[in-house]
Amino acid sequence: MPRLSGAGGGKRAPQAPSSPTLVLHAGYTVLCAAVDGSIEADPSGLYDYDTRILSRYRLTIDDRPPELVSSARPEADMLIARYRVPVPGGQAAGPILPEDALDLELERRVGAGMLDTWTIQNHSAVPWQGRIRLEVDADFADIAEVGGERRQRGEVTVRLGPRSLELRYEAKRERLRFGRAVRVRLLAASPRDATGTSFDADANDAGITLRVRIAARGELHLPFRVTSRVAGQWRSPDASEGEVDVHARARQRAAWRLSRLRVEGPERLRLPAERAIEDLFALRNQDLEADLLAPPGGPRRPGWIVNAGVPTFTGFFGRDALTAGWQSAMAGTAALRGALEVCASTQANEDDPWRDAEPGKMLHELRRGPLSTLGIWPRDAYYGSQTTPAFFVVALSELWHWTGDDRVLRRFRDAALRAIEWADGTKNEHGFVTYLRRSPAGLENQGWKDSDEAIRHADGRAAEAPIATVEEQAFHFLALQRMAEMLLVLGDEGAADALLERATTFRRQFHEAYWMPREGFYAMALDAEGRQVGSVGSNPGHALAAGIVPPERARLVADRLLSSAMFSGWGVRTLSSEHPSYNPLAYHLGAVWPVENATIALGLKRYGLDDHLDRLAEALFEGAAASPEGRLPEALTGHRRLPSVPPAAYPDACSPQAWSASAVIQTLQLALGLYPFAPLRMLAIVRPRLPRSVPELTLRNVRVGTASTDLQFTRNADGSARLKVLRKDGTLFITPAGPPANAVGTPRPWFEEVERAALRRAPGALVRAARIAIGLEER
Repeated sequence: MPRLSGAGGGKRAPQAPSSPTLVLHAGYTVLCAAVDGSIEADPSGLYDYDTRILSRYRLTIDDRPPELVSSARPEADMLIARYRVPVPGGQAAGPILPEDALDLELERRVGAGMLDTWTIQNHSAVPWQGRIRLEVDADFADIAEVGGERRQRGEVTVRLGPRSLELRYEAKRERLRFGRAVRVRLLAASPRDATGTSFDADANDAGITLRVRIAARGELHLPFRVTSRVAGQWRSPDASEGEVDVHARARQRAAWRLSRLRVEGPERLRLPAERAIEDLFALRNQDLEADLLAPPGGPRRPGWIVNAGVPTFTGFFGRDALTAGWQSAMAGTAALRGALEVCASTQANEDDPWRDAEPGKMLHELRRGPLSTLGIWPRDAYYGSQTTPAFFVVALSELWHWTGDDRVLRRFRDAALRAIEWADGTKNEHGFVTYLRRSPAGLENQGWKDSDEAIRHADGRAAEAPIATVEEQAFHFLALQRMAEMLLVLGDEGAADALLERATTFRRQFHEAYWMPREGFYAMALDAEGRQVGSVGSNPGHALAAGIVPPERARLVADRLLSSAMFSGWGVRTLSSEHPSYNPLAYHLGAVWPVENATIALGLKRYGLDDHLDRLAEALFEGAAASPEGRLPEALTGHRRLPSVPPAAYPDACSPQAWSASAVIQTLQLALGLYPFAPLRMLAIVRPRLPRSVPELTLRNVRVGTASTDLQFTRNADGSARLKVLRKDGTLFITPAGPPANAVGTPRPWFEEVERAALRRAPGALVRAARIAIGLEER
């Protein structure tokens, strides 16, 4: 019989599901379950391509769930759990003893569906007979609907087999259609004893039932396979009905671990760094790579695509992928390359108000769930981000700095120029880049802080669009500089000079328009009338990172960012606690974002503010070490740090989150001062430092261009660190260097002055490109 699923027509904005107890993930498949692995209530579910394909999935024995004894997640896609079911009637005289029980072990793997293998042992001298039932249901909700109002309606039909249950979903909206299906099948079960163990199975529209007899001391092996149907094709976790094989993925992971970056040192820093590297691999979405990096009839393009975060943000998110790619490049450039490939290949060519798309603009979000497919919201290809185009240019230059591969510059040159041209077209009469929502289902704010309530005046009023946020001006300035650097290398010196002149003029205009003398800080934005949005928030930290802040103002900005109203003890808050709209539990009005704090740390390093950087880096490392599994979530609350109290994750925060993982890697890179310039086969070591609790740290398999090296850092009493090169394969010049700017006011050491003088005077396009990259050359 057909079943209706959902009730449409809601106006409520989709809400992300709360963090469940157990999360397993691989590619587009995400399992959110109770601690015992069962799926019963929101936000639990097995999700595939942004759709909940299982809303109920629970094993019972004689109508009772097994009692969880222990569980472990040896990998991000794998669960090993043990359960017990007491056998009734036990007594000391036997034959059934009081301790007699069924012993159950579950090995679960997710990816293109799910594969469950149950092993049931009867620890009794008496045979056991009973009923095992796997309860199954699916509501096919979009992941953004879970926990909120259903916005799409469809019909579920049931197909039964001898040992299988299949649920198919069809939904329509005007001329658009959405279809998904899930199939749960009991594979060939096998007893593990010579005689006496048997079973039979049948299915109905609520699950699969087994009538089982297990011999005394006998064992039964029950494998269940969950497959998902997407775009007319079945996806299977064991490659019997699809292309994904969980065991092949395990082999791939093992091979990657042999050559990846390794961090050796005290556990409080080693654990967060290693966890971050592992999380980025686990977030790799090979399903999406098959869709976006393997065009029909053409070669597979290089790179990885990483999910932005789980459980909520599977799919491609432009600025997230670019940010995670360039922040984590020290651990490998595959994620950065993949992000560039997708952003370039999906760059908008037409004007489409529904998707906030304009020629040259780059993708913000790509979703595959029912809300997108049915046109209820525009996330099937949504372009409402001002950040992505600028980050594309910066990320492209970063890839070149790490690899020295001129081919990537030629490949993406036109896409980068189109991105800058689009940004120029958004400028207001004052010459600043702005955003304005055109889609009724789009984002109100399209800068770094993209929640609707994020940009507010100092009195709490919402700023009116078009809005020119301070950080987007900084990103545009940096994109102009980095584009000039790349054009110079590609032989277009005239165009490079013109962009540098534009950047210099823009920098002067920026400071005049955004600086607030009374606050000694930069305004958060300019509103539609060109008035300063005078709120004190984290946004100007991005301006430090971009190098647009004059050196004489940098310390003032840094001091304000690390003031008691802005710095929680775990990081810099998004909004000052003195602001009338401040809320430590608000997404962009008080929470602490690791990704943003890593960017602020970059700004502190750029201006030589070592004491500020030490304080912020130690807070981030300590916050990660104190968080579950050594992992920083998407965001932390803005509450003040208290002794012996770990940081609190923002409610509904994803964990792992790609750019929180990359934030840990970049902060470590900044503390150690690694700055690559592979075109010159050079790795600069800029004033390396180590936290108080880390006397020594070693990085193994650092890759710059075609070379690799192992580096050991030893802490001095003042926090600075000595470098020892343990291994070097290939040509790589490893040299000490100073920060690009000096906001401290003290003279530079003699070797930094010599280095800067040599860099300023040396001839050649590559050397000049290096000067532009670190901000030593302006027109």
